[in-house]
Amino acid sequence: MRILVTADLHYDIGRSRGPAVELAGKACAMGGDAIVLVGDCAGADLKLLRECLGLFDSFSGGKFLVPGNHCLWRFDGESSMDRYERLVPQVAADAGWEVLDRRPAVMGDLGLVGSIGWYDYGFADEALGVPLDFYRAKVAPGAAAYLGGYEDMLRLHEGSLTAKQMAIGARWMDGVHVDLGMSDEAFTGLLCERLGAQLRQTATKVRRVAAFVHHLPFGELVPAQRPARFAFAAAFMGSAAIGRTLAACPSVTHVYCGHSHWPDRRRIGAIEAINVGSTYIAKRLEVLELGD
Repeated sequence: MRILVTADLHYDIGRSRGPAVELAGKACAMGGDAIVLVGDCAGADLKLLRECLGLFDSFSGGKFLVPGNHCLWRFDGESSMDRYERLVPQVAADAGWEVLDRRPAVMGDLGLVGSIGWYDYGFADEALGVPLDFYRAKVAPGAAAYLGGYEDMLRLHEGSLTAKQMAIGARWMDGVHVDLGMSDEAFTGLLCERLGAQLRQTATKVRRVAAFVHHLPFGELVPAQRPARFAFAAAFMGSAAIGRTLAACPSVTHVYCGHSHWPDRRRIGAIEAINVGSTYIAKRLEVLELGD
């Protein structure tokens, strides 16, 4: 059995579109029993999501996807949860794709489960010492100072913030574009419950399970060699709670993720964990070959 896996096509971004088209052509020519897109196909414009999925129309195998955080970016007045629960699955179904977050799949003795995953700030770089309030606001202290609108939070922590922390000018753009109607921690907990239910349901039917999660489920996959300006972003890379949910199922043999744009492959317990590692200009295709 051959499963093709890619992630982070970002078809809505100009410099990503050509490489995404090229990768889709390669995948369709290669063929396989299934292809899985592990998040961030496109952003707020659902027409571009549909166009991206259409690049794989000639792929003859099963077509599956999980959304990424960019898929939850919404226009004013929209709900990110509505996009996650209804709009993205509707676009996918119209294009002939199945969303693994909604329903796992079984192919022979292999189960496919999926989740957008999310973050609960557990992967935050402790060396930065940034207070939790700033992670929840998705804005570093320096950015909060020059952007404005965060005066109360800055005053609350003014006695403890260091010059080094105030020099961090990063922000995480989910804070601008995502509205879940709940905290990130609560959303992560909800996803863990759903993923756990998927695993329990699927493991009784198959010999092994491959999981596809957009955000990083294991701290070992958080890039350690990225430039210092990316340190604040580590908090938004994923959640160990998702990883624990996966590791609790003995049938899980492979876990694929994306999100960090940083390729990685390592053994974590009994699981082969692979970060596809597509960037905005270089798209990567992984192949999972399974024999009897």
